[in-house]
Amino acid sequence: MPDSVIFLINYSEHFIYAGLFLILFLCGLGLPIPEEITLLAGGFLIYQGIIRFYPTLATLFAGVITGDMAMYSIGRKWGQGIITHRHMRKIFSESRLERAKQFFRDHGSKTIFIARFISGFRVAAFLAAGTMGMKPGKFLFLDTLAALIMVPLLILLGYFFGANIGWLTELFTRIDFLLKAGAVLGIVAALAYFLWKRKKSAARQ
Repeated sequence: MPDSVIFLINYSEHFIYAGLFLILFLCGLGLPIPEEITLLAGGFLIYQGIIRFYPTLATLFAGVITGDMAMYSIGRKWGQGIITHRHMRKIFSESRLERAKQFFRDHGSKTIFIARFISGFRVAAFLAAGTMGMKPGKFLFLDTLAALIMVPLLILLGYFFGANIGWLTELFTRIDFLLKAGAVLGIVAALAYFLWKRKKSAARQ
């Protein structure tokens, strides 16, 4: 047997860990693959006996947090420069920027914690957290707290329902869609309320 094949066999588990970490890291940067599916896949591979529980848990947790911190750091380093650029002034006026910063001061903690559980919005929320100046320690604490719930839960679900992984994946895909739809409806309702309130205030003047 060729040495290259022996090497791949002996270290296949390590390559799987590296692959899972890389996928989750790229998901944090916007790769259009739901993190939930990758975490379930990790549990399924444990169920199959291909990889082990504790190294998988550590690897997937590290991949999630590292990807989130990377997106937050992008927002912290370049976000302000982008939104204050002269071509973006019509969209991000001084008053709108101040309202956005005030929103993160009032509701940033809840936003970051909840966003970790909604795949379609976590990237935007984490980018905004960095852009709006949320402190790194606070962001890391909230993100870690949410990940401590999400990561082990999904790995265990993938493990215990390994025999029905297809059904479980489809279920989470549907739940994710409903969460995204609910979030969109919430944003639309909040925007409609804001516009109505603004119009009512203008009418009084």
